[in-house]
Amino acid sequence: LNIEQLEVRTISATLGEDALSTSMTAAIIGVLLVILFMIIMYRLPGAVASLALLIYILIDLFLLAVIPGVQLTLPGIAGIELSIGMAVDANVIIFERVKEELKAGKTVRASVESGFKRAFTAILDSNITTIIAGVVLMIFGAGSIKGFAITLTIGVVASMFTAVVVTRFLLHQMVGLNLTNHGLYGVKEVKAKEGNA
Repeated sequence: LNIEQLEVRTISATLGEDALSTSMTAAIIGVLLVILFMIIMYRLPGAVASLALLIYILIDLFLLAVIPGVQLTLPGIAGIELSIGMAVDANVIIFERVKEELKAGKTVRASVESGFKRAFTAILDSNITTIIAGVVLMIFGAGSIKGFAITLTIGVVASMFTAVVVTRFLLHQMVGLNLTNHGLYGVKEVKAKEGNA
């Protein structure tokens, strides 16, 4: 008895493919909107933060690739996207402090240094509380919740590193180029005490 194959069909997981594609599109749009916002609001520091954000994304993806046991499920992708948004949160705190210092009449170099010092405690506290929540979810969560917690925790640790180390380094390089025009730092009016440190 000869059996003749008339037709072959492959049915893929279209729902999963669509969800993955939509999630990646949302992540790209989210990153672009965050970069646009940071540049509009903070000018030169915003551009520095945007570069640090791209470095953060590379670090995050590298850590997700090398750390064993990380499964990239849809909730895991959600954790990555959430941590991308949180990655600039520390920069916002720092840059607002820098603007306050500039408005008080300090030099750009002194304002940047003081801004980082004044913002560090708030950044550390907010990130530690998120990491604690992530660790609790990792321990007691299961399946997709655990995947979300792992990617979120990795993202928060990486974002804290980029905000405190990478952004600071890049901003100091910008200051070293003698870019002292306060307009570049999103400050329109400065008091007359420009010479103060």
